[in-house]
Amino acid sequence: MSTFAQLRLPDAMDGDRTVGVEELAREVGARPRNLTILLRYLAMLGAVTEGRDGFRLTETGALLRDGAPASMRALALMYGGPFYDSFARLGHTVRTGQVAFEHLFGENHFDHFARDPHLAELFDRSMAAGAAMFDPVPAHPALTAAAEAPAGATVVDVAGGNGELLGRILAAHPRLQGTLLERPHAVEAARARLDEAGLGARCAFLAGDFADLPAGGDVYVLSRVLHDWDDERCREILRHCARAMPDHADLLVVERVLPSDGSMSLATAWDLHMMCNVGGRERHAEHYARLFADAGLTLVDSSPLPLDGHVLHVRKADPTRQ
Repeated sequence: MSTFAQLRLPDAMDGDRTVGVEELAREVGARPRNLTILLRYLAMLGAVTEGRDGFRLTETGALLRDGAPASMRALALMYGGPFYDSFARLGHTVRTGQVAFEHLFGENHFDHFARDPHLAELFDRSMAAGAAMFDPVPAHPALTAAAEAPAGATVVDVAGGNGELLGRILAAHPRLQGTLLERPHAVEAARARLDEAGLGARCAFLAGDFADLPAGGDVYVLSRVLHDWDDERCREILRHCARAMPDHADLLVVERVLPSDGSMSLATAWDLHMMCNVGGRERHAEHYARLFADAGLTLVDSSPLPLDGHVLHVRKADPTRQ
């Protein structure tokens, strides 16, 4: 799939007609026979179909077009690029506990990507490729209640990437204000994205780390952040949140949660990925509840999301119950 995207074959194929291999080979600069072998394998994966006169793009294959709605191209390139290389060292991680990505590249993936503008952009776009997980989030009761507050309310998106989730929240609730905290290069990408969507005027953009979390927000969002880190770093991040949160504030944690019954889940696949490439982990709900408690927070409830995600609704612990 990554090679399919790298060669820009989905962009070269017309979804409404069958395209001959010779024509495609000329378009993407490939050898016809070798391209045929690749396309036949892609037909087994459902990305194309093979006919008498060539190959036709399917709806699945069209997801790898550049700029297509809900495009998965960046995700394919990321997993067929840096993560493909580091996954080849998975055995090293299992044997030694060292993160394979750091063993291969000599630094953690955040620093490695931040130093390379192309990789930084690719990583941010690959994270946005899983945005279907966010579809129900703006309707969460904590956000709905904040949007109805007479004095208005502010949503603080902590390490909010390119602003995909915060943009959805602000678009769904015109009375909400937003604040996005991120690394400098990501802040600029988020500013451009939200400005383009006509939402930038309702959002403040802060460049910094978790220690720079602004106080006084009404809803704080940690989306796919905690799984990047070990337990001690998670406690530190959550303590920053607890210090910044007023007593009335809500914290929404968006993560994949490991199933308690061992059933099949994308969280289990991501747990392997986090171990190999990031040094973090996926966790059971009970594990998250303990981390929240260690930071003076309490898990209120959990709501399922697409792609095996969950929203964990967290509030400050009631001191009268301690």
